[in-house]
Amino acid sequence: MTVDEIYTAIAKEILNVINNEWEKACLEFEFVGEGVVGYTGDYFKNDTRKNIEVENIDDSISDWLSKLHEITTEGGNNKWNRSVFTLFSTGKFAMEFIWDQELNDEIERLSKE
Repeated sequence: MTVDEIYTAIAKEILNVINNEWEKACLEFEFVGEGVVGYTGDYFKNDTRKNIEVENIDDSISDWLSKLHEITTEGGNNKWNRSVFTLFSTGKFAMEFIWDQELNDEIERLSKE
C-alpha cells in the first residue's frame, strides 16, 4: 500500500463506523512495535464529543499503520510513535506524527521485564 492508499483506507473506516451526523473525527494511534498498534477515536458535532466504536473498525488498520510507520520512518527520518488522523466531513484530512518519549521509555522498560 502507498501512503495515499493508507490514508484513504483509514478515512473509509471512519466513515463506516460513524452512523450519526458529524463535523470532525479523530483516530489516535500508538505505534508500540511491529504489528502492535493501539487506537482510540472520537467524533464531534457542534462541540459535542462522542466515542468512535473502534471495535467495529477493520482489524487491518494495525497492518496499515505498521506499513505507514515503515514508509515514513525509512532511513531514520520522521521518528514517531503516536499519530492522529483527523477527518473532516468536507473530505479534508490531516495526519499528525508525534514522538512521545514517555511512551518509548515505557515500551523499553516493559520489554526488559
